[in-house]
Amino acid sequence: MFVGHGSRQASDSYFVRLHAGPPPSGPVPVARRRHVERAPFEPAPARRRRRRRRLSGRSWFLSLVAVALVAWFAWASGQPGGVSGTVNGFIDHIRGDVQDASAGHDLRHAASFFDQQYAQTGAYPQLNEEQMTAAGIGLDVDIAACGGQAVVLQTLTVSRLLVAGRDLGEVSGHQPCPTDLSHPAPWKSK
Repeated sequence: MFVGHGSRQASDSYFVRLHAGPPPSGPVPVARRRHVERAPFEPAPARRRRRRRRLSGRSWFLSLVAVALVAWFAWASGQPGGVSGTVNGFIDHIRGDVQDASAGHDLRHAASFFDQQYAQTGAYPQLNEEQMTAAGIGLDVDIAACGGQAVVLQTLTVSRLLVAGRDLGEVSGHQPCPTDLSHPAPWKSK
């Protein structure tokens, strides 16, 4: 059986072209256009899918930061004072840390020395510069004697009050001796 160019047999269920010539020129009827554009065994062209954008490292980071901020705001709104109270508490905490760091080792050492002297003698000593150097108290600590029962240790940024063997803590700035030791403003008595 000879299958020629464009011939069809009754037993064939499809059309086969051997040595097909150039595609027809001019308009091709719609029904035939499919056969001309692709062969019967050729798979249908794949649908064009929309490409998914991959998230870059920066996008992941920004997403993570956004989730963390939402979680923090949810947590902070449940705290006493809400979000603003939480932020203000954090700021106060940082200020305290900065004051402690600026007070430094010399102020803590001076407070410890004066507390030991008060425990031994029952009064705070009045030291000259040579005695302060011998005690290991640095030059950046000034001492304001407020009688034998109180002393103010001062640095450039904070002042610490010691009254009768009790450390009443630090306040900001260069503060003089309080006028009333029972209510030593700006310090709070403990």
